Amino acid sequence: MAIAVSLVVIAYNEAGNIGRTLDAIGALDGLDDYEVVVVNDGSRDGTADVVRDRAAGNPRIRLIDLPKNRGRGYARSTGIAAAEGELIATVDADIILPPDWFVRAQAALPGHDAVGGTAVPDGDVAYVYQSTGLVPRVIGHTTTVTGSNALYRRRVFEIVGFDPALREGEDVALNQATTAGGLSFGTVPGLLVEHIENKTFGESLRWLFITGTGATRQLLNYREIRVPDLAAAAWLASAAAGVAIAVLVTPFGLVLPALLLAVIAAQHVSSRFETPAARWRSVAAAIGVDSALLLAYFTGRVAGLSWLVRKRPGAVPQPGVVPQPGVSRPDSASLGSPRS
Repeated sequence: MAIAVSLVVIAYNEAGNIGRTLDAIGALDGLDDYEVVVVNDGSRDGTADVVRDRAAGNPRIRLIDLPKNRGRGYARSTGIAAAEGELIATVDADIILPPDWFVRAQAALPGHDAVGGTAVPDGDVAYVYQSTGLVPRVIGHTTTVTGSNALYRRRVFEIVGFDPALREGEDVALNQATTAGGLSFGTVPGLLVEHIENKTFGESLRWLFITGTGATRQLLNYREIRVPDLAAAAWLASAAAGVAIAVLVTPFGLVLPALLLAVIAAQHVSSRFETPAARWRSVAAAIGVDSALLLAYFTGRVAGLSWLVRKRPGAVPQPGVVPQPGVSRPDSASLGSPRS
């Protein structure tokens, strides 16, 4: 008899978070016949040990311990290939689901093939939140159903799947594939999940750079212009103008991109957080931190142009259209204790 729900949790260096994530899953209302498949994506910390400790006391938890980091697309695909549920949920290891998450997501599923909630704070300002403690605003995702917290019918993965070649942006690619696959995805209004990252500043800079390269790939691939594309284009144009002015007229030309970066960061912070005058020091710190993160993101946008150079006809599959049965099921030896 098939399991009702499989929750696939992906984790990379999340030893400080994944215990809370698994505890929140275990406390979900309305979740009876279920399993939790945790994919440890080559973590270098104690993530796998935390999961093993939880699994020792809960036979519903299974661990897939990948020997090296393969990226989000591969980790999600691997977990889904091992899942046995009629419904499949994807959860990131830095997400805390509220107790009513499953009940509300399941209630919203009729009429859709997948639904999801909204993570707070938004992923692009998670480090800003962590370092300043400003109160985040609820901002809708640009992707209808994000991989961080989503509930899918199994049939979704018989038609499309997460692209295992994508280290990021795998949920964007999957959403793009829904139209071609005749699928319907929807966001559950008011369903909020807590997003708690533990990345260092350096790790956050690296992740924003990677995100920037992926955003350029998405723009070139899907030809859909979003607000981040406009912001990146404006800053890159100012940077080019500033360099030209510095070379031809005065070194002060380099002030132009710096000023625009600060303006974009200020607007970004005010759109993502409450910014009361009484907390001006925290707001100023947030703008400074966000400026550095945005610079990493904009640099990644330029680096992402290399995708166009690398792309060759037939070498890159249509993003998102990756039938899940084509993903190899992990060897049973890597799955830890069998589910009872």
